[in-house]
Amino acid sequence: MIDFTRFKERYEQLNDLLPYPDKISEVQISGLYIRVYDPKTVVDEVLIVYHGGGVNSDAGYDILARQLSYALHVCVCLVDIRGHGRSCGHRGDALSPGQIWQDVDTVIDYVHTSYTDARIHLLGHSSGGGMLINYFTQHVLSRKVDSLLLLAPALGPFSPPALHTDLSIPFASVNRWAFIFNALSAGFFGGHRAGVKLNFPQEIISSRPDFVQVYSVNMANALTPRNPARQLKKLSFPVIILLAEQDELFDVSQMDDFFKSSGNSNLSSHIVENSTHLSCIFELTDSVRKHFAVLAS
Repeated sequence: MIDFTRFKERYEQLNDLLPYPDKISEVQISGLYIRVYDPKTVVDEVLIVYHGGGVNSDAGYDILARQLSYALHVCVCLVDIRGHGRSCGHRGDALSPGQIWQDVDTVIDYVHTSYTDARIHLLGHSSGGGMLINYFTQHVLSRKVDSLLLLAPALGPFSPPALHTDLSIPFASVNRWAFIFNALSAGFFGGHRAGVKLNFPQEIISSRPDFVQVYSVNMANALTPRNPARQLKKLSFPVIILLAEQDELFDVSQMDDFFKSSGNSNLSSHIVENSTHLSCIFELTDSVRKHFAVLAS
């Protein structure tokens, strides 16, 4: 099971140590909640961050934003995916997978307008990474960005079984018949049926009732790559995959080999040492600094 205890302890430690930026703003754009962490300097880089499955931007991502905006002078935008957190929509549901991807357009357009001269980068953690892979390979009119960072990306059930660790209680339980019914109807029916149950421990749900426990078929399809290997080959701009060394959900060695064998020269991978599937979001400053330096060289 995911180590929520270690994550919470690390969060509390960093929360006491890190300064808050002078400028944090909140906006609602087309029903989407965005929290913006502005550095004190002129903004050259903007990082748009998408959270993992079932959670939202209040699940520790503020530490990531505070670290990067302070140490790297990067503007960080935390986004609640529709149906999560403070964004609108039925919890864990969407009108269609395309609605979730169109929301990414909305956020990128907002950032382009607000920071006209800045380079724009997207980061997706866990299933947020899976969603961004879909966005750039299945959404026809995806926007151009300067790079993509995939942090402990969840590639879903269509990836090789060897990538996944064996858990006594899997984090996600899939209602396969709901997906089969939806697929047989070419996506026209059954999209709002319960498709995936996220197995958060009871103590987590008791303390965080805002977390989503059930995803509809539509939401799961928005976040889950259908053919990860083929989709990774389509990415035609710089992509860095950051893997948590002690990830509880994935075999990191197998994941690293999988990405390296993609045959896409735009992809590079790096292991974030001493981190778990959740705590890796606290250990990114050096990796992001190096990534931006490579892009600027």
